[in-house]
Amino acid sequence: MASSRIKYLVIAAVIGVFGYFVLSQRDIDKHFSEIPGHVANFTAINIDGGKTTYQEQKGKVTLITLSASWCPACMAEIPMLKKLHQEYNSQGFKILMVSEDDNVKIAAKFKKKQELPWTVIHWNYDLMNNLGNPGVLPVTYLVNELDSIVQINSGIFDEGAMNRAIRKLLR
Repeated sequence: MASSRIKYLVIAAVIGVFGYFVLSQRDIDKHFSEIPGHVANFTAINIDGGKTTYQEQKGKVTLITLSASWCPACMAEIPMLKKLHQEYNSQGFKILMVSEDDNVKIAAKFKKKQELPWTVIHWNYDLMNNLGNPGVLPVTYLVNELDSIVQINSGIFDEGAMNRAIRKLLR
């Protein structure tokens, strides 16, 4: 009986967290110190080794996603990100995941466990300043080939809307 109550409390808590992230999308301004319109080049640690830059990793269309292994909403986005990667990677679409985990080792374990086929980099202050220092996770930035940010999602993104936006940019 007690385990049933705990199970329902956990389910209610998870729904509450997801609800918060979904509703937070409506008030995107309050999560950023400044909403960026463009992605300037930045350097970060590639969790597979060495350093890399945004310019080395970007595609014709790039989805930059801020994520962390401890974030339930970030975990909920992983299947959608994998679908987007599978659907559009051959057309020049790239995902660049910025891990906000505490260290590179945690991020590397997360990438391996989740079998993420895209580049994962570890956050740093210059990179975060470049992206407006959002105070929420997950955040996604849809970026065109000219490095202009055409869409920002705070919280879990809408898969259908993201598909439409990516298709439009890839034309």
